[in-house]
Amino acid sequence: MTDFPLKRAVKSGWDEMSDRYQRHALISTDDVHYGPLIPGERDLHLLGDIPGKRVLELACGGAQNSIALAKWGATVTAVDLSSNQLAHARDLARSEGADVALIQADIERLPMFPDESFDTIVSSNGIEFVPDIEGCLREWHRVMRRDGIAVISTVHPLGAFEWDEEQGALLVGNYFNLPVEVWHDVGETDGQRGLTFFRTVEEMFSTLTGAGFSVERILEPVPYPIHRMTNAEKAKVPYRGTTWESDYQRLSKAPFNIIYVARRSG
Repeated sequence: MTDFPLKRAVKSGWDEMSDRYQRHALISTDDVHYGPLIPGERDLHLLGDIPGKRVLELACGGAQNSIALAKWGATVTAVDLSSNQLAHARDLARSEGADVALIQADIERLPMFPDESFDTIVSSNGIEFVPDIEGCLREWHRVMRRDGIAVISTVHPLGAFEWDEEQGALLVGNYFNLPVEVWHDVGETDGQRGLTFFRTVEEMFSTLTGAGFSVERILEPVPYPIHRMTNAEKAKVPYRGTTWESDYQRLSKAPFNIIYVARRSG
């Protein structure tokens, strides 16, 4: 699971960040979130009918999405690489009274699941930490039933670029050669820091179709107008927090998340 140094670094980074992240990110357990400050499943309706479905959440973190899906009547399995993230998930599922099967594993390799085990795959902000995107999506395709839906939200490729506060503009360098983000705020594992991989829309689309998926929709959601909302309205935003609210100007001008809705087509 963690033989590859980069994966050990990603695991170590999330283990180190987990307490801080779960403390400061305000994530709903009553809606499926797809990214900070943007609409969730209750508004976007991407997953279809959930009751009775076998759902796999990949890179689940604290499993807030899985808990929401279990409340909606799904049979849910959640996978994450970080043991500390899964510890938060266990505590949260217990406190919410939600039945979620939690597994620590590499989301690139899922040998514990037979072919066509799941009706639906959900992954929010996880696939950008995967180095082997082709192999990963082939494996996700394998464990899905025919005609199943995968909803994959990941960091938008424009998120690779710096925001200029003074100009109120994104400083886009070379979109066709996207930089890789190196995690500087966490410790090193065997000299290897964690990385975030930004991928162009074309690369993601081509990789999904190459893995056997049919891409039905691509969404670049606009954030809620968080600074004009009442506290009661803010409480319904499925993923928020002071850090994200302070970045609202950037998020309102350049998408932070991009969502791919893909069907297993064969």
